[in-house]
Amino acid sequence: MPKDKLALLGEYLRSVRNAANLTQEQLSDLSHVSVKHIADIEKGQKNPSFIVLQALAKVLDLSLDNLIIENISAEEQGLNQLKSYYLSCPPEMRETFLNMAHAFMKELTVLSEKRNKQ
Repeated sequence: MPKDKLALLGEYLRSVRNAANLTQEQLSDLSHVSVKHIADIEKGQKNPSFIVLQALAKVLDLSLDNLIIENISAEEQGLNQLKSYYLSCPPEMRETFLNMAHAFMKELTVLSEKRNKQ
């Protein structure tokens, strides 16, 4: 991976880690990736392996797309986030998750319609 892409990955990883209110040490403990390795990735000095990216993405609740695709749209990030939530549900609870998401979407639609009438 070219240096500039590594720098972008590092900046993004740092911003997501900070948004999750995690220190490098906490992310290290949760992902089983060394603090030094995380620091080097965030500085753009280390090209992480697939296994490392996968471990970090899991802890930070991201899809790998968010880590490796430049300029991913906000909509695509949202879809990836929903997909991550769905996949992290126990398989026997996924239908319940979808039913709740559907009910929530209906509520938001009604709320939006009421708001637009005002």
